[in-house]
Amino acid sequence: MMACVNRSFQHPGERRWLSTARDEQRAPRIMSSLKQLLYSDLARQYELEGRHELRPNFWRFLARLFHYRFLPNVVYRISRSAMLAGIPLVPNVLTYLNLVLFGLEITPRCEVGPGVFFAHTSGSVIGAARIGSNVTILAGVNLGAQELDMSFDPALRPEIGNNVVLGAGCKVLGPVRIADNVIVGANSVVLHSVEVNTIVAGVPARKIGVAPIPR
Repeated sequence: MMACVNRSFQHPGERRWLSTARDEQRAPRIMSSLKQLLYSDLARQYELEGRHELRPNFWRFLARLFHYRFLPNVVYRISRSAMLAGIPLVPNVLTYLNLVLFGLEITPRCEVGPGVFFAHTSGSVIGAARIGSNVTILAGVNLGAQELDMSFDPALRPEIGNNVVLGAGCKVLGPVRIADNVIVGANSVVLHSVEVNTIVAGVPARKIGVAPIPR
């Protein structure tokens, strides 16, 4: 009969080796995901510019890197990747860099899907639990908790769906869900969940129409 291994009595050196092995396996996955997300952000910018024939590659990435509408994405994506990889200090430094250079406060703890587009970054505070794919964020948008939450509890924060447009100065606060294909009007304050294919506006935000379905 085979003896059962008691993990609590593992040699410290063995535990360190196992931890290192796991980190080495995780790093390539994080880097691959980072590349895919950055290329998807770049592809979305080409699409919005009407240049549908362009496909991201390394050289086009370099050519776009320092564009004021793309570099904030790069800084945030690297910050989050560093956090997921367990690298200390780098996530905070890059978060401060985005704030100083672009006026964009976005926590690496917020999961942002592919194709996000910051039309204007100034004055935006992005502290949602999660943001879906192909979301457009204009200037002065605030996504976060309704109350002070220094520990970043996702249960207190909004979740944004796919193909959402967040108008300039709008606020989405608290544990609400913005469903797919929603348009939030400028300076609106959203305190309740919004259903799919809806246009909302006002303080507090109310349904004012039906959003066109993306082709």
